[in-house]
This record gives sequence, structure tokens and C-alpha cells, in this order.
Amino acid sequence: MFSHCEFAFLQAKMEAGGCAPSAIAAFESTYGSLVSGDSGMILEDSIAPVPQLDKTAELDIAPNATLLAETVVLKLNGGLGTGMGLDKAKSLLPVKGDDTFLDLTAKQVIQMRKEYGLNVKFMLMNSFSTSDDTLSFLSSKYPDLASEEGLEMMQNKVPKLNAETLEV
Repeated sequence: MFSHCEFAFLQAKMEAGGCAPSAIAAFESTYGSLVSGDSGMILEDSIAPVPQLDKTAELDIAPNATLLAETVVLKLNGGLGTGMGLDKAKSLLPVKGDDTFLDLTAKQVIQMRKEYGLNVKFMLMNSFSTSDDTLSFLSSKYPDLASEEGLEMMQNKVPKLNAETLEV
């Protein structure tokens, strides 16, 4: 294992960035695996196929739309955009007429709620880079969705490390 001193700089950086203690602990565990040489890869010869799967067509399950009241539509809405050179969330790119990906998602959630008469929970997993523009967009076009409690779940920041030197 690595010494706590090696991780102290990274921990301080994460704390300064406002990361939760649980996120720091998770990163410390991952960092420990990295410096120990664990690749995280699962070798193909260590896995086996599932012996048998039930066939969907043979399942005797009656649809139950009331379960939508216990369902969450969770959309990953942050990650990789800045690396692609975008200055806003990818979900705000127009895809059909004037509609963005986020428009289509919001309309889908609103339609499910109308069709089934149930409050299907809607959540976005945002990054620090996508939160402001996404919430602003929703506030202007879908104020009812934007005002819901628990709409946003934030991804945490982790330090970027040089793959060869493991330095920040």
C-alpha cells in the first residue's frame, strides 16, 4: 500500500475543490489500487458465461405501470464534453429542430407523467461543468421540472494524474 503522505496532497486538492469526504475516500481506494499495480482489468480466462438466461418472451409478468411511481429517470449529464472542446453540456446541443437532447428527455418525463398519472422522479447527474447551464436551461423552458427537489446529483472532481508518473 502507499503511505498516507503520498495521498495527502491529492486529498488537500480535493478538499479545496469541495469534494465530499466519501468521494475522497473512494478516490483514495482507487489511487491505492493504481499505485499497487492493479490494472482493474478482469482477465478473460477468469470469467464464464451465464449458464442459462430466462427468455423474455417466456416470462409470465404482467405489466404494472404503478411501479413508475417508484421509478427514477436518471440521466448522466456531465462528463467528457469539456474534453471534446464543448463549453456547455452536450445535452444542450440541438438534435431535432430547435429541440436539444435535454428537451427530448424533459418532454419524455412530462409525457410519462401525463400518460400514467404518476410522478415519475427525474434526476440529472451533472458535473461541475454542466450544472449551471443545465439548470438555467431547465428553469427557462421547464420551470416545473427545474423546481423539483433532488433534481441534481453532482459528480465529484478527482485530480488528473499523469499516467506514467502519477503526478498531478
